[in-house]
Amino acid sequence: MIEQQIRTLCDFYAQKWHTPITLMSKETDITAWHEVGIAVHINADKNSTLCKDLVGDAIVMEDVLLGKVNASWLVLFGAPRLDVTSNILDAHLPRMCRAFRSAQRMALIDTTQIVAAERKQELARSLRDDRYELERLSMQVMTLSRKIEGDNEILKLFSRAPELIKARATRTFVEMMKLVPSCYESIKLDDSSVIATTYPIVLEHDGGRYEFEPFTVEVKLDTGKVLICGGTEMNGYIHPHVTDDPNNICWGNIGHLVSRLAGELDLHGLLQLVHQFLHSYNSSDPFQKIEKWDPDWVEESDDAEPYCSWCDDYGHDVSDCESCWWCEHCQQFDDHDEEDCPNRPADDNEEEEDADAELAEDTATAG
Repeated sequence: MIEQQIRTLCDFYAQKWHTPITLMSKETDITAWHEVGIAVHINADKNSTLCKDLVGDAIVMEDVLLGKVNASWLVLFGAPRLDVTSNILDAHLPRMCRAFRSAQRMALIDTTQIVAAERKQELARSLRDDRYELERLSMQVMTLSRKIEGDNEILKLFSRAPELIKARATRTFVEMMKLVPSCYESIKLDDSSVIATTYPIVLEHDGGRYEFEPFTVEVKLDTGKVLICGGTEMNGYIHPHVTDDPNNICWGNIGHLVSRLAGELDLHGLLQLVHQFLHSYNSSDPFQKIEKWDPDWVEESDDAEPYCSWCDDYGHDVSDCESCWWCEHCQQFDDHDEEDCPNRPADDNEEEEDADAELAEDTATAG
C-alpha cells in the first residue's frame, strides 16, 4: 500500500515535469533501469554495493542518515514512514527533474549546433552538385528534344517518293560542288562518305597569326556523323576545338545544327558550316588555347589566380567561398574556436572595460 502511494507521487512528478521516473523497491529491479531519467530506490540496503559506490549528497533528518541523492538517483535506506518519504520526494524530485531537463536541453542544443555546422557544409556541397546535375540534365533534355525534332524532319524527307529523293540528291551535288575551289580544294565520294579537303587555314587571334595544315572533313551519309582530321597536331589537338580523335569535336552552340544538316544530307549547307567552324576560334571555351601553336608562347602560371581548395576551382580563394566556413562569427576557412576568433564580438564585460579605459584616457587628457 505504501509503495503504491509512493509510486503515485513519482508518477505525479513525472507527468508534471515530463521526466521519466522509475521506482525501485528491490535490488533485482536495478537491472531493468537503463539510466534514462531519474531512479527512486526505496527499501535500499545501505551496505549494498550500489549504496556504497553511489556518489551523492547524504539525506539526513534528525541526525539520522536516511539515504543519498545525486542528479539521477534518490536512494532511501530501509523503509522510512510514508510522510517522511513524501517530504523527501517533494524536496528533491522537482530539483532533480529540472536539472535533468536542463541537461537534456543543453545536450540537444549542443548536438543541434554541431549537426547544423556539419549539415551546412554538406548541404552546400549537395546544392552545388545538384545544380551541376540539373544543368547537365537540362542540356540532355534540350539535346534530345532537338534530336527528336530533327529526326522527325529527316523521316519526312526520306519518306518521299524515290523520284523526289533522286531530284534532291542531284540538286545537292550541284550545290555542293560549287564549294570547289572557293572553299575546299576537293570534294569526292568514297563508299558511303563524302570527303572534303580544305586549303591550309590561318586563324588570327589577339594580334597573333596561327597557320594550320589542310583539314579533311568526312561526312558519313549512312550514320550522319561528321569527322575531322588533318590540321597541325599539338599535344593531342589538331585545332583549338578538335582533338586528334576525329570523333571528338567541340562544336559549341552549332552542334545541333551540324547534326540536323548531316541528317538531312544537306551537304552544301553542312560543308559551308564546317568551313566557317574551322576558320573560327572561341577563346572562352577551347579544347586547347590557340597560343599553344606558337612555339615562343609561355603560359602564365596559375599561381597568380585565386584558388579555392574547398571547391577545387580557380577564381576565388577559401575566404571568399560561400560553401565553406569554420567560425560562425568571421566565416573564414580557419581552424579556430569561438574564443580565438579574430572577429569575435566583445562581450559586455570587455565592452565596459574598454569604455572605462577610454573614459580614463579622456579624463587624463583633459586634465
